[in-house]
Amino acid sequence: MEAMFFAVINRGRANAVLRKAEEFGARGGTIFLGEGTVPSRLLEQIGLAESHKEILMISASEELCSKLHDMVCEEFMFSKRNRGIAFTIPFRRRQLQDSGMKQASPPAGAASSHFCIITIVDKGSSKDCLKAARDAGARGGTLIHGRGAGVPTEFYYPLVIEPQKDIIIIIAPRDKVAPIRDRISTELELEKPGKGILFILPVIETSGLFENESGEHGGVAS
Repeated sequence: MEAMFFAVINRGRANAVLRKAEEFGARGGTIFLGEGTVPSRLLEQIGLAESHKEILMISASEELCSKLHDMVCEEFMFSKRNRGIAFTIPFRRRQLQDSGMKQASPPAGAASSHFCIITIVDKGSSKDCLKAARDAGARGGTLIHGRGAGVPTEFYYPLVIEPQKDIIIIIAPRDKVAPIRDRISTELELEKPGKGILFILPVIETSGLFENESGEHGGVAS
């Protein structure tokens, strides 16, 4: 397995995407419940700024991941607004090192046009994190509530997600990564022990992003 395919879609649709992916050769997947964010002041005022989402994660080869991107665009209309967002990140440690993403910000020579910013903070701090990210240019994000889940040591970082944590996932274009990272780190004081952790992963393919249009699709918010 060479990569990890993620699809963020409205609640109740992930199983249909997974079944279709299995027809293309996927060997199962994992579904997480999450909350998408819609950057609209009007919706925030009336309490409808968050939407229920499902995050589907499938481990596959890069070739299969590319086919899955085509599939979600054709079968589930990810090429249209508000239908969903998909992205692929490299899975092997060797690929991560080759991409140049050992540092917290993308180097000038990195090939990826987009990066996945993952922030893990205490439960309740997600809104501050997302506000900081938006102030720096992010258009949205997806929130997952962590409860005692561990990450294998052979993965990117040997971290453990303690109970009552919020995990915020943001997909951002290259030029927005450093400003978003710096703003989140400053606003949430991540340099202090116990305040949280932020790391960045390269994205090798995306579907459903609309950075040049108004709306929430600059981040994982579809």
